[in-house]
Amino acid sequence: MKYILCFIGFVFCKLRSFVFKMISLYNTNSVNNKGGVISGQTIIAYPRNIYIGKNSYVNGGQLKAGKNSKIIIGDNTIISYNVHIRANTHIYDSIDIPIKNQGEVDKGIEIGDDCWIGYGAQIMPGVKIGSHVIVGAGAVVTHDVKDYDIVGGVPARVIRNRKSRKK
Repeated sequence: MKYILCFIGFVFCKLRSFVFKMISLYNTNSVNNKGGVISGQTIIAYPRNIYIGKNSYVNGGQLKAGKNSKIIIGDNTIISYNVHIRANTHIYDSIDIPIKNQGEVDKGIEIGDDCWIGYGAQIMPGVKIGSHVIVGAGAVVTHDVKDYDIVGGVPARVIRNRKSRKK
């Protein structure tokens, strides 16, 4: 019995690995790809509006472009697990209409070259992240980030600039 359970576990792990590889292949080929990879553990919406640069990698999470908005990821950028990048949001201007009935607005997101987006970060609609940026784990990025900045927190704020020697 022990050996049967071990065998079943082995087969399950191999099957799971195969499924994730096939989904990764589908994800990577479904977007506008210049040589990057999108993990099979990534949820994608509007893949034709998602652009991933050369040597970039998305480990898992959500890439949700809008019908009228794009997500653009530059070259050599790494995006960790459980990162949520969503290019549309709810309209909530009227207090007389339930938020769910006010519709949505699309605002594109751009992430530059050579960035590292940490585990569980959230990139909000309309944000432009410069090149060589580090976004700390769990950060919620609500405003544009300049080149070489390191940001973290909720909402994300600049911790320091990678070019400066000050810590």
